[in-house]
Amino acid sequence: MLSSIKRMMSVILCLVIAMSLIAACSSNSGNSNPNETNNAASESNTPSNNTGSGEQVTIKFSGWGEPNEKKLYEELIKTFESQNPDIKVQYIHIPADYAGKMNTVLAGGSAPDVFYAGDGDIARWIKLGAIMNIQEQVDASGFDLSDMFQSAVDRYRYDGMIMGKGDLYALPMDVAGTVLYYNKQLFDEADVPYPSSETPMTFDQLLDTAKKLTKDTNGDGKPDQYGMGPIWWEGFVWGNGGKILNDERTAFVLNEEKAAEALQYAADLSNVHKVVPDSRALQSMNDGQMFETGKLAMITAGRWATPVYRNLKFDWDVAPIPANGVWSGWSASTGYSVWSKTKYPEQAFRFAAFLAGPEANQIRGEQGLTMPVYKTMANSDIFLQPGQKPEHAEVFLKAVETEQSGPWTYVANNKWWDIINQNLGQMWEGKMTAKELLDKIKPEVEKALKEGNPELFK
Repeated sequence: MLSSIKRMMSVILCLVIAMSLIAACSSNSGNSNPNETNNAASESNTPSNNTGSGEQVTIKFSGWGEPNEKKLYEELIKTFESQNPDIKVQYIHIPADYAGKMNTVLAGGSAPDVFYAGDGDIARWIKLGAIMNIQEQVDASGFDLSDMFQSAVDRYRYDGMIMGKGDLYALPMDVAGTVLYYNKQLFDEADVPYPSSETPMTFDQLLDTAKKLTKDTNGDGKPDQYGMGPIWWEGFVWGNGGKILNDERTAFVLNEEKAAEALQYAADLSNVHKVVPDSRALQSMNDGQMFETGKLAMITAGRWATPVYRNLKFDWDVAPIPANGVWSGWSASTGYSVWSKTKYPEQAFRFAAFLAGPEANQIRGEQGLTMPVYKTMANSDIFLQPGQKPEHAEVFLKAVETEQSGPWTYVANNKWWDIINQNLGQMWEGKMTAKELLDKIKPEVEKALKEGNPELFK
């Protein structure tokens, strides 16, 4: 009874928060204070602020983030308002369950004028009709995309069927490649050479290295130190020449030879070779905590881990994701999108363009929150930060240039992806081989893919 009451109270609390956000977003009236147009020339990739109305309007902006990111955006908003006196920005910070709360307000027909759209959410929101096609605004404003990483820009394109093609629906905030972090102290103690910063370890090399770095120091038959953290398997599939869906996004091909081989290899690292902690070993301490306490020699993560790891007591560096002959892995990104029903599309786009522009990117980069989305800036000391860890920060640059966006960005309805992840546990636990499992779930995955994305099958 007590647990039922707790669950009920949790549901009520979520509804209250969502309704509060709806209420905050439903009022979109502006002030009527006249002002002089700011005619200062801007070189920050921000469109002109000359609306011709002379009236100040209020737009609303939502995003997630830790307290330091919240503080950063409060400062960015002040800068934008000083440059654009005809616009007031109301910041609605959503620190937890961002996607869930945005799903509620977007489905309810009310939303902030500008808001974060993660690359795994935007396709669903575009299909819902909640996000504005900004291609005309980009073209008319002259917003320069040429120096942005193409892998960041293209994931916000949609042609009515497939993400990655067509018009723009958001401007990228960032792009975060995934890399292999490794503990140099543990490598030194085991007299194992560091991974190359230029060439990914092959699967055989990774296994050999991980075995040398896995230790049972107390002799109880269980490793106290593991060579490698849990596998982010998508990059292994691509790095072995496999695919998850076909290019048309109409068929599940993860069960084909190269893909299934890579998944079986990833599962065997834990079940057969014992160089990767299984779910039981991770119950008392997750992989991040294991790496930070010297119980894990290598771990997959993105740039977001760097600020935390710079406080660690041991030396560390980064290397490419292991793969057979090519750079592989996935990169993540968040975009700034404009609500399709905003009363102020010009002002909302202007603010989104400011946030995606060089000035805001440089500030974010200097604070180490993300890698700048501009190639020139990312290749400068703003991001590389010589003298600070990691020594080979350029690995992030090559990762972003070569890695794919995650499978969750492929289509608008991701029930097919949920089915895959709900079933992979049987393989990770060694109850089924990769091939057996993938052949088994193929009909169910393809059924969900077709039912959720009928536009692909016309």
